[in-house]
Amino acid sequence: MPEAPAYPPEAYSPDGVLWWELRYWPGTRRRFGDEQKTAAWLAFNVTEGETFTMRTLRQALGEDPDTPNSAEHLNRRLRNLRPDGWVVPSNKDDRTLPVGTYRLERKGWHPGLGPRPKREGISDSKRRRVFDRDSSRCVICGVGRGEPYPDKPETKAVLTVGHRVPRELGGSTDLDNLQTECKRCNEPVRQEMGVPETLSALLPEVRRLNTKELRTLRSWLEAGHRIRTRLDLVYDRVRRLSAEDQEVLKQNVRKMLDGGNTS
Repeated sequence: MPEAPAYPPEAYSPDGVLWWELRYWPGTRRRFGDEQKTAAWLAFNVTEGETFTMRTLRQALGEDPDTPNSAEHLNRRLRNLRPDGWVVPSNKDDRTLPVGTYRLERKGWHPGLGPRPKREGISDSKRRRVFDRDSSRCVICGVGRGEPYPDKPETKAVLTVGHRVPRELGGSTDLDNLQTECKRCNEPVRQEMGVPETLSALLPEVRRLNTKELRTLRSWLEAGHRIRTRLDLVYDRVRRLSAEDQEVLKQNVRKMLDGGNTS
């Protein structure tokens, strides 16, 4: 049987138990969070630059390593560590990694370092201002709140506020750094995009646009936002109607197209 690894003192909680083996916060009956366990295990068992598998992590945290249903839960844990400084790409970010394998690129906060740093929140009023400014549409894919995704009509979009420059890369919660994103775009796009576009990288693509496209782009740049058509603007207002009023509107539109009277 291989010897158990020797861990430094900070790998242990005040109760003398390894952080990732805790069930409750020391001295309380409050459950010790899965994110904290994950951060602690990674901090003391994986070196920066090394890879680990989902199966290994599940097993280390006392879960059934062969239970596939916990995959989404584990992915969420890893994503939630990003604001604490962790960089852990997966196959979605680096196609050279096998599915289910992760690479630890940078360590962040873990329980052995002391209390978890407080994350700067976004107030409800600022959240409303961002949604209003972006017309309650994801600035990345364009889907509106409650609308179905074109490629997945059974799933309706839920909007959130994302950061143009991610918090883990030093981004602030200033209004200019916030943007409306649907939850599907929010997480993976932050990883894929990293820092925002630069002019030198974008200009060659702009030069490939034809005259009509350049004129449209110019109108958007001068307006400071993508100009939506009159139909787009009407539909944005339609989406705010009650279900009952939308049904009445459907009947009116049918009559208009059929040449009948409207009520």
